[in-house]
Amino acid sequence: MIESPSLNCADLTRELLRSELFGHKRGAFTGAVTRSAGLVSRVDGGTLFMDEIGELGTDAQAMLLRFLQEGEGRAVGATRRLRVDVRIVAATHRDLEAGVERGTFREDIYYRLWWAVLEVPPLRARREDIALLVEHFRREVNARRELGLEITGVTGTAMAILESDDWPGNVRELEAVVMRAMVRRRRGWVTPEDIVLPRLRRDRLPEVMRALPLRPSAAEEQALQVAIGGGEVRRRDLVKRFGIPRTAAQRALAGLERAGVIRREGRGRGVRYVLARPSGGGGPIVWTRHLRTSHFARHSRDD
Repeated sequence: MIESPSLNCADLTRELLRSELFGHKRGAFTGAVTRSAGLVSRVDGGTLFMDEIGELGTDAQAMLLRFLQEGEGRAVGATRRLRVDVRIVAATHRDLEAGVERGTFREDIYYRLWWAVLEVPPLRARREDIALLVEHFRREVNARRELGLEITGVTGTAMAILESDDWPGNVRELEAVVMRAMVRRRRGWVTPEDIVLPRLRRDRLPEVMRALPLRPSAAEEQALQVAIGGGEVRRRDLVKRFGIPRTAAQRALAGLERAGVIRREGRGRGVRYVLARPSGGGGPIVWTRHLRTSHFARHSRDD
């Protein structure tokens, strides 16, 4: 099986790029205590991904151009040239065409990379991807056993906050914010309180919250989901199964009961809650909650 390694080109000088691509001989420079074969030898006949290629300096670009033109190069400290067959896939967040006009990126390299171009729009232009990315990050962080996290998901309000931001740092910034929120929460549902946006945009959070759709809290979401599914809701279940704090679970159940959404059955430790059935029958019932006043309203789907 052929490897498909990647190389981050940021801050690589000409000699460092040569060493990364073609390797080096033992003793070729200080610290070269062993021989290295380089990436292109490992990927001969396959694909090499070069990230942030727009960050290469002009000297490193000249060395790369020779490799792109002739398909060969020389390891640091070696005299024999190495010929390989490698497909290059490059990525950058910079406008390379503008770099060519400014003279910071070589035109001959630009056109050798220009055969097939895939422009990925910024995250703010594809907000529908945010929920998919967050779910990917959730699975990824839960799979890292050394972190000891058990994240159930992200509440509707928290997701709406994430979807409302412009994310100038794109996917990497979203990942950093989501990972930090999940580490803060540890287990259960990520809530708006766990989301910490960069300082420059933090002042917008109250404005964003006011503009959000009306959504229930994490505890209310879980209680309603269980009740609507025909199950009994108990406070200890919300705490143990969904990682919701005890006080938040009790507050959610009390609020739903006051609003007539659920009703209490039993006494003492045997208290349980079930979905309250509207009088007069009728079709399926939808419950909506006002984000700031916590008032619930019950209405038919036909309303």
